[in-house]
Amino acid sequence: MIDLTEVNYLAVLAATVVTMVLGFLWYSPVLFGNAWMKQVGLKREDMSGGSPLTYILTALTALSGAFILALLQTMVGEPDLLSAVVIGLLIGISVSVKIGMNFLFENKTLGLYLITIGYHLTSYFLAGLIIGAM
Repeated sequence: MIDLTEVNYLAVLAATVVTMVLGFLWYSPVLFGNAWMKQVGLKREDMSGGSPLTYILTALTALSGAFILALLQTMVGEPDLLSAVVIGLLIGISVSVKIGMNFLFENKTLGLYLITIGYHLTSYFLAGLIIGAM
C-alpha cells in the first residue's frame, strides 16, 4: 500500500541536491565532462551552460527520481540502508537498460552510453544511501 506520510521528504530533498551536485561534477572537466563533450562533438566554447528552465526541469527530474525511490522504499516495509540501496541500483539499472535502447537506434557511441548510465547508476546508488540512512 502506498502511504505518502511514510516518505522521508527531507531525505528526498537531500538526495535531489546530491543528484544535482553529482551531475554538475560528472559532466564537468573534474570528472567526465571533457570525454562527454568529445563524444557528443562539442567544444568548450560551444557550451552555454543551459537556460534557467533547463536547470529547473533537471531539478524536477532529480526530485521525481528521489521521490519514487523513497516511495518504493516505503512499500517494502521498514526503511533500511540495504533495501534502499538495492532499490536505487535496480532503478538505475532499469533506467540504464532503457537508455541503451535509445542509444542503439540513435547510433550513439559506447563511450557516451557508459558516461550517461554511469551517472544514473551512481546517482541512484547515492540517493538510495541517503534515503536508507535517513
